[in-house]
Amino acid sequence: MKHTLAVAALAAAALPAMAQPRPPAEACAALTGLRIPAAAITLPTTGAAVTAARLVPANEAGNPNGEYCRVMGAIAPVDPQAPEIRFQANLPTHWNRKALQFGGGGYNGRIPATTGPEVHGLEGAATPLARGFLTFAGDSGHQAESADDASFALNEEALHNFGYAHIRKTLDAVRAVAGARYGEAPRRVYFNGGSTGGREGLTAAMRWPEAYDGIISWYPVSSYMGLRLWGAMLGRAVYDDDAAGWIPPAMVTRIAQESLARCDGLDGVADGLVSNPAACRAGASAALEALRCKAGETGHPAHCLTATQIDRTMRVYHQGYTLPYAFANGLNDYLGYNSLEGIAMQLGSQAALTSPPRSGPNAHHVDRAYQFFRYFVNGGRDLDMRRLDVTAEGPQRERILEISRLFDASRADLSAFAARGGKLILLQGNDDPSVSPWENARFHQRIVQAMGAERADGFARFFLLPGLAHGGGRFAPQWGSVSALDNWVENGVPPQGQVVVDGTASPTRGRTLPLCAAPAFPRYRGEGDVNRAASFVCAVE
Repeated sequence: MKHTLAVAALAAAALPAMAQPRPPAEACAALTGLRIPAAAITLPTTGAAVTAARLVPANEAGNPNGEYCRVMGAIAPVDPQAPEIRFQANLPTHWNRKALQFGGGGYNGRIPATTGPEVHGLEGAATPLARGFLTFAGDSGHQAESADDASFALNEEALHNFGYAHIRKTLDAVRAVAGARYGEAPRRVYFNGGSTGGREGLTAAMRWPEAYDGIISWYPVSSYMGLRLWGAMLGRAVYDDDAAGWIPPAMVTRIAQESLARCDGLDGVADGLVSNPAACRAGASAALEALRCKAGETGHPAHCLTATQIDRTMRVYHQGYTLPYAFANGLNDYLGYNSLEGIAMQLGSQAALTSPPRSGPNAHHVDRAYQFFRYFVNGGRDLDMRRLDVTAEGPQRERILEISRLFDASRADLSAFAARGGKLILLQGNDDPSVSPWENARFHQRIVQAMGAERADGFARFFLLPGLAHGGGRFAPQWGSVSALDNWVENGVPPQGQVVVDGTASPTRGRTLPLCAAPAFPRYRGEGDVNRAASFVCAVE
C-alpha cells in the first residue's frame, strides 16, 4: 500500500495542472533530478534519483524506436560502502501503458541493452520500445568491467542485490519515474531475460507475484547453487591426480561429432540437429564404452578415453552429481549435460590448472566456480580448486545453504503467480553447454507435479529447442516472444502452433521449425523441405 501511495503522490506532484500535458521534450527534461523516496521502493534503500533524462527524437540517426525519453538513474544503498544500483528506462512518447524489464547476464555489473529486440527477437521486427513498451533494466547493484567478476559479493548488500533485490528495487524506481512522466504506473509489467536474466525473471515471479504479469525466461540458471557446485565437482574430476581426467580438445571434438552423427537422424531426418536427445541417451553408454582404451592403449589425445576420463570426467559431465545434503529448493543434485548427445564439452585447451583458473585455458565452469567460492563463500581468500570438498560439513556448507536460499529460482509451487493471472514462458536449448537442459526440464516437471498438469498448463509453457546453445548454436531461434506473452496475458491465448526462425550465419539461416512444448520435439514428416516448419510435426516419439 505504501508503495502505491508513494507512486500516486509522485505522479500528482509531477502533473499539478492536469489541464494541458507538457510537450514531450519538456516533460522528459523535467525528470532530471527527480528524487524518489525510500518509501516508494519496496525493499530497503535510501531512495533513488534520476541523474539524466534526454528526449531521443524519432529521426535521430540509429534510432529505430520512435520518439522516447532516455532516463538514467541510481538507487542508493543502505550500507554506505555498498555500490548503488544504476538503471536505464526508456519512456516512449506514444506509450501502450505496459513495461518490459530486461534481465542481465553473468555476474552482471552493467546495464543490459534495453532499446533493441527482446532476447532472441525476430530480426527486422519492431522493437518492444518501438511498439510502445516502456523498457528498462538495472546493472544488478554493482559496476564491473567484466561480467565474470564476482568480487562485488564481498559486500553483503551488493550480494543480496545481485541475488534478488535489484530486480524489485529497479522496478519500483521505474514505476515512480513512469508516474512522474505519464501520471500513472504501468498497467502491465513483463520480464524478459536469458541465463542470469532468466533466473532473474523466475525470481520475479516467485518473490513478487503481485508485481509481474508475465515472464519470458530463456535457459535460466534456475538451480544456481546446483550449477556452481557442479563446476567445483568438475574441477576435482578433471584436475585431481595431475589432471588425469582432462580430455584434450581433439577428443572433445571427436566425441561431439560422433554423438551428432549417431543421433542426428532420430527425428526422422539428418539435418545437423539432435532434436530427440532422450532417444539419443539410450545409446550413450554403449557409445562411451566404444571409446574406452583397450589393453595396452594409452589414451592418445584423439584415440581413446582412459578409465579416469570416463569414470570421473565423463560421469560428472553427462550424469551430474549427488550431495549428502539438500539445497533450499529441496534438491541434492544437479543433472548433467548432453555431452554424449552432440554438444562439445568446455574443458579448456590445456591440462595444467592456472592460478587462478581461467576460462579458455581451463574448463569454463571451473573458472565460474572458482569466482563463486572465492568471493561468495571464502570471503575473498584464494583457494585451490583441487582441494575443495563441497560435501564437507561446517561453515562452508552453511554458507552454501544460505546463498541457496538467496539465489535459487526453482520453487515448484507458483500458485500465487498463477492465481493473479501471471504467465510464464520457459525456453531451453538442447545444445546448451552452460545450463543443463535436463535441469530446466526437471524444473518444469516439478511445477507440473506440485500444481497439477491442468493448472500448470494454464499459466506455464516449457519449450526445448534443438540446436540452441547458450545464446547461439547450430540453430539460433528468433521468435516474437513478447507479442506471444502479451497475447496470452491480455487475451488468454497461449503460445501454441508457433514457429521459430534460424538466425545463424550458416547456410541454414532463415530455416524454420515448429516451437514444440516439451516433451514434444520437431519430427520430420517424411517429405517436404527440411528447411520449412511445415515439414515437421511436434511429436513425443
